[in-house]
Amino acid sequence: MKKTVFISLFCSVILTCLIFSTPKVSAISDNVLLAQVYLGDTGLSGHEYISIHNKSNEDIDITDWCLQFASTENYRDIVCFESLSPNIRFFINSGEHVLSVSETFATTLTAHDFVFSNSANIPGTNGSIRLVDAEGLVIDTIGWGSGKPEGTGLNSLSNGGVFNRLTNPLSGYTDSDNNIEDFEVTDLPLLVLSGGVYEVEVVVDLCRNIENLQTELPDGMLADEAGNCYEDFCPNLDGLQVVAPVGFEKPIGSENCEEIPLEDSVIFITELLPNPPSYDTDAEFIELYNPNNENINLARYKIQVGPSFSKEYEFTEGVILAGEYLVFNDGITGITLPNSSGVQLRLVAPAGNVVSQTEIYSNAGDDVSWALVDDQWIFTNQITPDEPNKPYLEPAVDEVEGVTTVYAPCPEGKFRNPETNRCKNIESAVSQLTPCDEDEYRNPDTNRCRKISSSSSSLVPCDEGEERNPETNRCRKVSTLGISDVDQLPTVTDIQAEDSDGTINWGIIGIALLGTLGYMVYEWRSSISRAWVNFR
Repeated sequence: MKKTVFISLFCSVILTCLIFSTPKVSAISDNVLLAQVYLGDTGLSGHEYISIHNKSNEDIDITDWCLQFASTENYRDIVCFESLSPNIRFFINSGEHVLSVSETFATTLTAHDFVFSNSANIPGTNGSIRLVDAEGLVIDTIGWGSGKPEGTGLNSLSNGGVFNRLTNPLSGYTDSDNNIEDFEVTDLPLLVLSGGVYEVEVVVDLCRNIENLQTELPDGMLADEAGNCYEDFCPNLDGLQVVAPVGFEKPIGSENCEEIPLEDSVIFITELLPNPPSYDTDAEFIELYNPNNENINLARYKIQVGPSFSKEYEFTEGVILAGEYLVFNDGITGITLPNSSGVQLRLVAPAGNVVSQTEIYSNAGDDVSWALVDDQWIFTNQITPDEPNKPYLEPAVDEVEGVTTVYAPCPEGKFRNPETNRCKNIESAVSQLTPCDEDEYRNPDTNRCRKISSSSSSLVPCDEGEERNPETNRCRKVSTLGISDVDQLPTVTDIQAEDSDGTINWGIIGIALLGTLGYMVYEWRSSISRAWVNFR
């Protein structure tokens, strides 16, 4: 007996819960129809109502459905069946009506379900009314005058009246999807029915991914659009963050997320190919170079085309390695480089700073690139994608020994390094040399210091029979070949040489050593003087 009572009580509780906490059923919405449309009579502006009917055998959820009106094209909401609570749903009973009335009409017609504003102002001349579900799908439409009907529209209402849907004794309301066949116009409403709507409180599980029913969000958790709950990874940011959003990071030991500083590292534009051989498509390119000692993320770097810099390509991903050259063709960037008109490119970092900018070029020839060579932008026929740039290489010329390659002259203020064949600034090379002494000057051909020639008045006169060399200012013997008179030539007499075998001529050796030592002291007198001063 006790067991039977317990089972009966348990079943009653379950049945009660099902009745009050869940909808009865949910039928398809094709059977919900516009039943009546009353647009008011003469002098009764604002006395309007619209009735809908559930023709099906099941109750239907009409939460967030709307009645809309349009005079010609654009529809606007008249009234929507919205609930003030997310847990409350509106259902229409099987075979029942829902009545929506204007504010003015609601004061005299108390039996209604929903009220809409007098500003709806639905005219009887032209227009259409439609019922749409919560997803915006059209359920039913009626049109009159020049409105947009289902099938053929109804005639305009001149002095009030009501559009009534026709009925069939066997099937009830007719619905052929043709307004002229489904409705009739009467002077007075035939049906003014309401009370077919009821509310259902639906218990919503706020966290579907958590075991058991969650009617409230757990502490520290937020729900996503799918109804799943997670701990907020970045509580200092608005909304649920399951992970740190793009551009943010969560430092170790911190509860909050911090914005990652935007990249501002310098990356150079080093070479452009505006006019490649044959077809230009996917052959034009822009070369970048990373001069840094670390890899750089290219995401959010922008290549912009001048002079207006309105056209740009923004990198969404990619890394350029330290010291790496990377080429991006026009098939990737979508940037077409002009051949003739002046153009300039620049690279903008994510932080907004311009990190590289080319010089303006014009009239790019065939098979040459606009390249940065030795800190100068020049056209070069040595196209080097993904590699260091090279200077312009002139055509080979014939020589006696064969064929040789001739480089283009260096620009003014530069000289060609014989080891690398690259142009270098003369100023920078000279600035690295030790300055010459006050009585010296630098030979422009050799960059070596030479003595400044003093005036002849300060020179010691040459001995008799000597003359001064104009190039070195040193005294030398007068050549006998310089005597024009043959009679003046000295008489040369052969003298018998003594036998000197086994004998060392120490006198001559001593004179030679003293002469050499004296010459060295004379030539290096400035250096010896400076060394003596430093020694003291």
